[in-house]
Amino acid sequence: MVELEQVSFRYEEMETEALRNISLKVDRGKCVVISGNSGCGKTTVTRLINGLIPSFYPGELSGTIKIDGEDISGREPHELAAQIGSVFQNPRTQFFNTDTDSEIVFGMENCGIPYEEMHCRYEQTVNNLNLENLCGRDIFALSGGEKQQIAFGSIYALSPEIYVLDEPSANLDRIATLRLRNLLLQLKNSGKTLLISEHRLYYLRDVADQIALIHEGRLTGVYDMNHLSALSVETLNRMGLRTLRDIEISASSTNCHAKTPALEIRNLSVKRGKKTVLKNINISADYGEIVGIIGENGIGKTTLARTVCGLMKEKTGDIYFAGQLMNIRMRKQFAFLVMQDPNYQLFSDSVRGECELSCRARGDLDDRGEYGGVDAVLRSLDLTDLAERHPMSLSGGQKQRLAIACAMLSGRPVALFDEPTSGLDLGHMIEVSALMRRLADAGTAVLVATHDWELLDRCCDRVFRLEGRGDGMAG
Repeated sequence: MVELEQVSFRYEEMETEALRNISLKVDRGKCVVISGNSGCGKTTVTRLINGLIPSFYPGELSGTIKIDGEDISGREPHELAAQIGSVFQNPRTQFFNTDTDSEIVFGMENCGIPYEEMHCRYEQTVNNLNLENLCGRDIFALSGGEKQQIAFGSIYALSPEIYVLDEPSANLDRIATLRLRNLLLQLKNSGKTLLISEHRLYYLRDVADQIALIHEGRLTGVYDMNHLSALSVETLNRMGLRTLRDIEISASSTNCHAKTPALEIRNLSVKRGKKTVLKNINISADYGEIVGIIGENGIGKTTLARTVCGLMKEKTGDIYFAGQLMNIRMRKQFAFLVMQDPNYQLFSDSVRGECELSCRARGDLDDRGEYGGVDAVLRSLDLTDLAERHPMSLSGGQKQRLAIACAMLSGRPVALFDEPTSGLDLGHMIEVSALMRRLADAGTAVLVATHDWELLDRCCDRVFRLEGRGDGMAG
C-alpha cells in the first residue's frame, strides 16, 4: 500500500508550495490515476514516492509518505528501486547507457541479479512488451515513443511491486498505447500496485480504479472510475478531465488544392546513417491550413519535421516554400519547429527573454506582430506569472507552451509542431488547438505530428498517415 498523510512540499527555489496537505491512499493491487492541470503537482507526487524528493529535489517537506506502513521519507532512491519502479515523463533523463539492451539490463545488474535469471528476465521483457525491433539499437537514434518503451522495459525487468508512471503514454503511438493498457491490466491483475500521473485517460478506462484530481497543489477529489465512465464528455471536460472514449481519425489521401501551396514536399527520402527513414514522401499544406501527421513510433514523423525545418538533409527530393525551391540553409529562415522535447530549443535565462529572442530573429523587437507582442502572447498561453522564471525551472507542460509562444512570435510562414500536447492537460490542449488555429487564420501553414487524437479531432483540416516505416503517404 502507498499512503501520503498530510504531505506538503516546497521546492528549494520556489516561493509557493508545490503540494499542500495531500492525503492519498493506493491499496495493494489497485490503480490510481493522478490528473490535473500542467504544473499542479502531479510529478511532485511521483517524486515523493520514488525517493527523488528530497534526495535529488531538495526543499521543505512535511507529512508522511508510507509504503506498506513504513515511512520512506528519508530513504534514498536506490534503496527503493527493487520495490518501486519509476518511468519518468522524459525517459531520456533516466538512461545510463547508449544501447537498448544494456539499458534494459542495467537495473538488474545494479540489483545483483544472477546472470542466468537476468538473461531470462531480459527475454521475458522483450517478448511481453513487443520490443524485438528495438533490441540492439542506439538509444539516441530512437524516437520519443521508442525511448518510452525502453524506459518501461528497464523497469518491468526488475519486477517491482509498485509502478510509478509519469505520463507513460505521452510519446506513444496508438498501437503502443493499447499495448501499454493491456500490460498495465495484466500487472494489476497479478497484484501489482499502479500509481499513474496522466492526462490522456481513454486507454485507462478499464485499468484505473480511481482518479485523483489535483489543482494548484491541493487534492480536490478522488473519483471512482465506474462513476466517471458514466458521465458525459462535457461533464468530464468541466471537471478538467479528458475524454474516456476512444476517438477515431480518418486520414486523407489528397494534398491541398492551392495553385501554389505554402509548403510542398516532393518525393522526399531521408537517410539516418545507413537506414532510409523516409522514402518518397509527397505532401503539401496551404496557407491557413492545419495538416496532421500520424504514424507509428519510429516511422519518421520527427525526421520529416526536422528535414522541412532545415535541421536534417534529405537524400533525394525537393521542398518548396511558396513555389520556391529551398535548400537546407534557406529552410531555416522560413519554418519554425516546436520540438517534442522543448529543452533542446530553450536558451534564454527567462521566459520573457526566450520570447524576445524569437522577436529578434524576426528582425524587429518593437514590431508587435500579428499577436500583439510578447506580453499578449504570454497572456494567451497563461505564462504571464512565469515571465521572469528560468525556462529550465518550468514543468514539462509549461515549457511546451513557451516553445509555442516562440513559434507565434517568430513570424515564419510555416510552423511545425512535434507532439505539442505531450504533458499538457485538457485546458492547455484546447488552448494549443486554438492557438494553432490562430496561426493558421493569420496565414501560417501548420503541420502537426502527434499521437494525440483528441487534438487532431479538434483542429486539423486534413490528416496524413505515414506508413510502412516511412514509405510514402497513404490515407
